[in-house]
Amino acid sequence: MPGRRFFVVLLVMLTAGCTPIADPPTTESTRRPTPSPRASPSAAPSRAGSSSSPAATSTLAPAPPPNPDAPETLELQVTGCPGGVVVDWSPALHPEFHHYTALRSIEPEVDPAYPPIAPAVDWGDSYATDRFITSAVDATLIPSDTDLYYRVMGYDEVNRVVAASPVRHANLAAVINLGPLVIEPGEEAGSTLLDWTLFGGLGRCFSAYHVLIGPIGTTPGSTLTVMSDQSTTELETVGLHSGASYAIQVRALRTTTLGDFVVAETEVAGYTVP
Repeated sequence: MPGRRFFVVLLVMLTAGCTPIADPPTTESTRRPTPSPRASPSAAPSRAGSSSSPAATSTLAPAPPPNPDAPETLELQVTGCPGGVVVDWSPALHPEFHHYTALRSIEPEVDPAYPPIAPAVDWGDSYATDRFITSAVDATLIPSDTDLYYRVMGYDEVNRVVAASPVRHANLAAVINLGPLVIEPGEEAGSTLLDWTLFGGLGRCFSAYHVLIGPIGTTPGSTLTVMSDQSTTELETVGLHSGASYAIQVRALRTTTLGDFVVAETEVAGYTVP
């Protein structure tokens, strides 16, 4: 019947509208909290008291590179002695070294150029091509109180400076007179005893005593013997012939490979051997 069918349909529709559709059951164990987003490291807040600007840094200025054309430095010692000046220096190690030359001046500034620039002079006794010959003497002046200034240079083959010392100064004193030489027969048969005054100057000014002999009435020129002990003051020798007459003198010398000079000497004595 149409009315009955309408009533049934209406009842079904009303029943469906009044009954809510239930959500599926849930428990605490199945619920997952929504994770919070992690903070980016770059977004982390700065610490208290810190600045957001880059930290200031200090840097050392780089050392200037060595100058390959700068002359090597030589050490120098100058010793004023009676009769001359001793000049000692350290060896030059520069690969282009060819020779040494020392310069002398009466002014404290000594230009290293060669030929020398006045008032500097080369006195002529210091030239050496062996890098390990490192000592020379200057005995070319009359002793005085004048300050003499010295500088030693190492040059290459065309006189370009490859090594140079600082300037040092000294004075040249007069040769010391050791007084009379005492000569008499020695204790040994046929011997002769010589006795002289000690040279008491600087050890740096002494190399050896030289006992010189020659014909009577002349300046002795032949070496009888050499003694390197500065404290020695006598010699007993059988080197003089019986009945012969001699001129005899003792000299104290300062010697280097490039020259020598007398620092002290006795008077010349004449003696005839018994």
